[in-house]
Amino acid sequence: MTSASRFLLVGVAILSAASLASVALARGGGRMGGNLCISGAMLDLSLANLDVMIKADGPQNAALEELKKGAKQYSDNMSRVCSGDGPTDVPAKLLAADKRLDVALTGVRKLKPLAEKFYVTLNDEQKAQTNVFLDWPGL
Repeated sequence: MTSASRFLLVGVAILSAASLASVALARGGGRMGGNLCISGAMLDLSLANLDVMIKADGPQNAALEELKKGAKQYSDNMSRVCSGDGPTDVPAKLLAADKRLDVALTGVRKLKPLAEKFYVTLNDEQKAQTNVFLDWPGL
């Protein structure tokens, strides 16, 4: 892959991320849970083309595909718990926050071994690219 192609790919990813963030903010996510609610979509997006960015080989691709499946499940679960109108009263807001945090924590705990399994397959250069490119939930 040429430098220009990589630049274009990263540019598209950044624009997509900005679009997702603006949608979350427009739905009121900036007040409560916005970053948490878009964390799954951001992870999906950053994983989507990682194999091309790091030039993954066979074993790396297999581990990455497992991670992508886990990330998709995390994203779907976060979308479900974040859907609908935001609550208006304090007790309901706290309940919604509790549910979102619970789903996020459960998801991250499932993603951790998948991410570790993938990460150990990478060489130092690939690790450096992955560290910069991936948007992990909660960070």
